[in-house]
Amino acid sequence: MSGYSVYLGAIGWIHDEWVGDFYPEGMPEDWLLAFYNSQFRCVYLPCEVWRDASDEVVAHWLQETREGFVFVLESPDDFMEEMQLANRFGDRGVLSARVELHWLEGELDLRNIAQRMQKAVMNGTSLYFVSSDASLTQLRQVKELMDVLGL
Repeated sequence: MSGYSVYLGAIGWIHDEWVGDFYPEGMPEDWLLAFYNSQFRCVYLPCEVWRDASDEVVAHWLQETREGFVFVLESPDDFMEEMQLANRFGDRGVLSARVELHWLEGELDLRNIAQRMQKAVMNGTSLYFVSSDASLTQLRQVKELMDVLGL
């Protein structure tokens, strides 16, 4: 896995409301993940999305993303039964129950977020910030904060 301490992303990468604001107009859907991955370090995938994806689709997702990009996989209820499917992501997939995951919701407390980020860097731990409603405003605020902090 990468040497990042802070990961930022959204639930999924396909959001119609992002077209024209984030994704260029007319961008083919099969290019969206590659573009998304150029701006963010992780994506959260609900269990039914990653579990039901074929091996070929997972291989394509891995190919379309850079080394160090992480797929945060919603932890299933029956953890042991799903481990084999999660293993298809190799070291580029982490189960949500095994990471420090922070949902970005509502009004953001950027001071608190910055403190959490700095603490993670000092402790050598990883934090995952995921916008629960795929808010570009939230994502841009946290991305700018990461830039200011040099993360």
